[in-house]
Amino acid sequence: MDFLAPPWCSSCALPFAFEQSGESRCATCLASPPVHDGIRAVVAYDEVSRQVVLKLKYGGKIGLAKMIAAQLVRHLPTEKEKVIIVPVPLHWTRLWSRSFNQSALIGRELARLGGLKFIPDLLLRTKRTPSMRGQSAKERRRAVGGAFEINPRYANKMSGTNIILVDDVLTTGATADGCVRLLKKTEVDWVQLFCWARVVRGETVAHHQPIAIDA
Repeated sequence: MDFLAPPWCSSCALPFAFEQSGESRCATCLASPPVHDGIRAVVAYDEVSRQVVLKLKYGGKIGLAKMIAAQLVRHLPTEKEKVIIVPVPLHWTRLWSRSFNQSALIGRELARLGGLKFIPDLLLRTKRTPSMRGQSAKERRRAVGGAFEINPRYANKMSGTNIILVDDVLTTGATADGCVRLLKKTEVDWVQLFCWARVVRGETVAHHQPIAIDA
């Protein structure tokens, strides 16, 4: 697997092939600044890292959530005051059929390891979206439109907080962006995305650290 590490874009952490001066940003972030405040992923998304996610989501290997969280700990901010960990939610029908939310499992363990607050139901998924495999970024954005809501219990309590939004995989970013936009309406200071794997496009992964996972 390709483990991600600097040098990378200061906005989205897309790996650069070579060292850059200062806080350099990739061409995509310069042309269209992201709504989030940073991405931290353990590995690049490929067939091997995909198998880890499939084993977690559909193979019942929930212990992999702890492994993923342990890899994400190094990316936690040093200043932890007002930091809250929030998972990308599942619709209740998928939660019922799967019996767990893999993002919540990762987020809960990350919060435990980092000594941070965890709110599993801050975001609610109110609309079940169809499978987005093979869809374009535009189609995915349309599919997730109106799919999320802020839990009314927390709507007026988020101002000034910092959110780490946890998901398993980041592909086009449509789902994450929908969640980030909602969270920023509650006047949080920043929202960062933490995930196991992310799609890397247009750049060469800078550092390769082969590792075997026995799961």
